[in-house]
Amino acid sequence: MPLTAPPGHSSDGGSGRTAAHRFTVLGPLRVYDGSAELPVGAPRLQAVLTVLLLRARTPVSARELIATVWGDEAPAGALGSLRTHVFTLRRLLEPGRAPRAAARTLLTTDDGYILRVAPEDVDLTVFELRTAEARRDRAAGRPERARSLLVSALDLWRGRPLAGVPGPYADAQRTRLEELRLAAVEARWEAEIALGGYDNALGPLRALAVEHPWRERVHELLMTALHRAGRQADALDVHARVRRALAEELGTRPGPGLDRLQQRILTAGPGRRAGGPTGFRVPGGFDGPAQLPQDTADFTGRDDEADRLCTALGSSRIVALSAVSGMGGIGKTALAVHVAHRMRHRFPDGQLYADLRGTDPRPAEPMEVLGRFLRVLGVRAGHLPALPGERAALYRSMLATRRVLVLLDNARDLAQVRDLLPGAPGSAVLLTSRSRLAGLTGATLVDLRPLTPAEALDLLTRIVGERRVSAEPEAAAEVLDACGRLPLALRIVASRLAVRPDQTLVETAALLADERRRLGTFTAEDAAVETTFRLGMELLDAERARAFRLLALPEVPEVSVAAAAALLARPEREAEELCESLVDLSLLESVAPGRYRYHALLRLFARQTAVADVPDHERTAALARLLEFALATALDAHRAALPDDLFPGHAAPLRSTGLVFTGPREANAWLLDEQSSLLGLIEQAADDASLSLTVCADLLLATDPLGRLGAQPYGIERAARTLAGAARAAGHRTAEARALYMLGSSVQHRFAMRLGAPALDRAVELCRAAGDRTLLAHVLITRGGGALALRDFTAAHAMLSEALTHCRALASRGTEAYALGFLGLALLATGRAEEGLAHCREAVAVTRATGDVAGQANALHNLAQVCLRTGRTSETFDSLHESLRLWRQTGSRFREGLLLGAIAEAHNLSGQPVAAADHAARARDIAEARGDAGILARALAQLGHAHRAQGDADRAREHYHRAESVFRELGLPDADDVARHLREP
Repeated sequence: MPLTAPPGHSSDGGSGRTAAHRFTVLGPLRVYDGSAELPVGAPRLQAVLTVLLLRARTPVSARELIATVWGDEAPAGALGSLRTHVFTLRRLLEPGRAPRAAARTLLTTDDGYILRVAPEDVDLTVFELRTAEARRDRAAGRPERARSLLVSALDLWRGRPLAGVPGPYADAQRTRLEELRLAAVEARWEAEIALGGYDNALGPLRALAVEHPWRERVHELLMTALHRAGRQADALDVHARVRRALAEELGTRPGPGLDRLQQRILTAGPGRRAGGPTGFRVPGGFDGPAQLPQDTADFTGRDDEADRLCTALGSSRIVALSAVSGMGGIGKTALAVHVAHRMRHRFPDGQLYADLRGTDPRPAEPMEVLGRFLRVLGVRAGHLPALPGERAALYRSMLATRRVLVLLDNARDLAQVRDLLPGAPGSAVLLTSRSRLAGLTGATLVDLRPLTPAEALDLLTRIVGERRVSAEPEAAAEVLDACGRLPLALRIVASRLAVRPDQTLVETAALLADERRRLGTFTAEDAAVETTFRLGMELLDAERARAFRLLALPEVPEVSVAAAAALLARPEREAEELCESLVDLSLLESVAPGRYRYHALLRLFARQTAVADVPDHERTAALARLLEFALATALDAHRAALPDDLFPGHAAPLRSTGLVFTGPREANAWLLDEQSSLLGLIEQAADDASLSLTVCADLLLATDPLGRLGAQPYGIERAARTLAGAARAAGHRTAEARALYMLGSSVQHRFAMRLGAPALDRAVELCRAAGDRTLLAHVLITRGGGALALRDFTAAHAMLSEALTHCRALASRGTEAYALGFLGLALLATGRAEEGLAHCREAVAVTRATGDVAGQANALHNLAQVCLRTGRTSETFDSLHESLRLWRQTGSRFREGLLLGAIAEAHNLSGQPVAAADHAARARDIAEARGDAGILARALAQLGHAHRAQGDADRAREHYHRAESVFRELGLPDADDVARHLREP
């Protein structure tokens, strides 16, 4: 039955092949030499081996290894450490082998390394082969063989994949492998149901539904098994419970698959003859997303490429479409959109589209794209998960039972698209990129070349007309050559000719030749593209030409109508008319109602012409207007998100009113979705001496509510460092203090307390010198919280006491509550437990009075910690569970993970290790999904305590070892506590 022998068995098949090392990753990383397990060593060594193993037979550069093993925290000596790890691996895998022996396992390449491993010697490869064969058997109507293959594939799993292996690459692979396992488990029980084993499937499917409450595929299978077992009422009850849970927790409703299955059960009545989630569809009535851009009416050529892609999409594989040598204007998007329209009938649950802006200085963040996708799939803005990993998990769950086509246009690299790929078969992805995405497993790759002469002539003829082209064949050939046979360039030239019937092709060819001679800084093909852009500019009047130039100035991915109005100093209605007219002329793109962007080449051209043709003062004024609009809107978001906090900046009166928000959910959703644009604008303005550093600093401060929820905005540390450096160089101490506060806060949000302390300490000095009590209070609370984590309780007490004094003098009730809660913990730690209890209870009372949900949740958490350590068990659990409920209302998975870990600690200290293990495991899963090291380490420590209390010393030590490693990397003193448990017998 197996396609290849699993790890642990010989597979030479009489070929004389000698058994090599075997590797397992579907559980803890293990290496075997025959039947003997080899010691893999330290966690970082395991991380290096993991990358080499999962990319076996492919060269991996030293730079890639450092990035995937250490991530952003790579030390200065990372290259030396890497070489040491590789040396250790060679000694492990090639004992006694001569350094230059031919048959080596681990080879050195020009700039890195390559691990030579046979596919059958890795358990993951065997798993993938078996599940792939099972899919083919399911499609061919052989459920019994498919079930057998899936059972044998799942038998290879021995726990959490790559358990204990650190680093961003291992984290990403764990998520991917868990998704593969879940898909296989679902397929295994689907096959069981198809074979009539309804009763066998019910127990495991119920357990899966509890473990994965948002995975709709599991609930579909459970409903099908119940109905076919003659339990129609129970099947319908599953649908009702899922519907209620989705509405209450996420603000959405079940996907089409569950609803259709419900209708089929209702129609079929009791019994075992109703269809299930395997292929049944109700025709018509679909209201899913349909986001594909309009197909090109005169699409020409690319027949072979289009057919290949359609064939691949028809088998629901992931498809990547890439261009040659980064060439722009080659027609990648046009081909992808054309193919997507041809195949849309195969994806009845809808089509999603996103431009990932891979060629922009600030490409689209997966976080933003996931937010847009989830909203069109039915999740209300206020219920969107706050962090990237959480959004990706919900996105995959919502697509698990759907057949959706996802078109991802202009991707930069695999890292950008990884979270946007569905996790289960059925849906498909069509990618375009200037880079050849060769690492995309299982993809069909199509490299585009310029149009053939015949295809290019056909396209020109379709747009301009047969009569004009046939009348000037030589001039037509010259136009095609000048455009480099690039579809983008050719369309712009042809469109200009189409609207100017009196202009001949000879005149157009002469104009192109003249422009090409004057340019000279580009290659011939790029020069042709720029020439066509200049020809397009000739169609614009002065007002539209001004708009075309100014809209390209900000380094943001796209602009809204409101932002365009600020840039252009025009009323919104007039700004929208200008943008729409540029869209009509193919000089701007409309990505959604009221939102616009440039094609990458057009943006570059527009900026160049703006620098050449628009006076410096006018460009500066336009950016200043946009900066003030962004600040005015962000200030209102801050007010709506934190209504009882004083804004810690000193913003001068602004000319722009910005957007207005009605509540915290709407404000936080806007901040999350716009963070990339806001941070890009801050960086751009900080590097421009003509723009206000004060406005930049206030805009950065206005994003602070995201940190309260545990959201870590992409790039905020970079933006804060850029602004702090610019402010320091300019002697602008106020802006420097604000930037340093945001920098230190951002670093501490990832529990790197020691790394964040210097920036915060310097911010304290600057605030004192300037007499800035409002910002000083915020900085002292943040710094005091970090001191608590580092167990510098005396310093924490002093800083938090001073912060509380400032908050009360300023009448900032929301900030006062945060100071009270942290100060309560400091008083507890310094032996004044009753005072600490009073402070924490006062914090709860303040937040209840102000109606601050997030503040109340935080205050209750602090109160619970004091109650736990003063013997108030009942109040401890009441406070923790209420805090967890409130944090879930905000949608903060970061805080949910934190609270689950705190509840686990309370259960452990109360002698309830089983409940402690359950809560700690859930906290661990959340922390691993979002990459939060601090919460992960705490959850692992509580898992260790729980398993030790239950007599499982081996599992306890495994968790303790991992927790200690993470705590050590963070520089937290908790590592010593865990180490003491490891030394105990």
